[in-house]
Amino acid sequence: MKSLHYPVLSLNLGKPQTLEYDGKKIETGIMKQPAESSVMLYRENFEGDGQADLVNHGGSDKAVCVYPAEHYPFWRELLSRPLPSAAFGENLTVAGLTEENVCIGDVFKLDEAVVQVSQPRQPCVKLAKKLGVKEMVLKVQQTGYTGFYFRVLEEGRVAPGAKLELLS
Repeated sequence: MKSLHYPVLSLNLGKPQTLEYDGKKIETGIMKQPAESSVMLYRENFEGDGQADLVNHGGSDKAVCVYPAEHYPFWRELLSRPLPSAAFGENLTVAGLTEENVCIGDVFKLDEAVVQVSQPRQPCVKLAKKLGVKEMVLKVQQTGYTGFYFRVLEEGRVAPGAKLELLS
């Protein structure tokens, strides 16, 4: 099998924070920032990362949220503005690996860890609130630019600038 490598452009982490939207306060873990050093990836999430809504986010089948870098230019043009790193609340911003060329069950080496594609992402209303675009969830679903989740098969350290290597 040919070796396929996909660069991780940004490793993003964030603890839950309170946002105000339409005069209401919400707790969310969507506000992520690029990591500056390697962190441990555990079965449920990255060291230094967290989710506010543990019913709909996180857990073993949603341990790592992945978003393709290829979608950022589309959204910048559609929204007519720049987007920060981890604009979609993803843990990994990856080049070359999109919803079109990844399959549920694909297994990747990620530095010391081993991860498996578990499911597509279903964006929630907190993405719309973060970006200030009420119809953002619908737009993401209509385009299919949703991103996807990894489950963790083997825990290990992951550094910024890591590569995903397709194992099977």
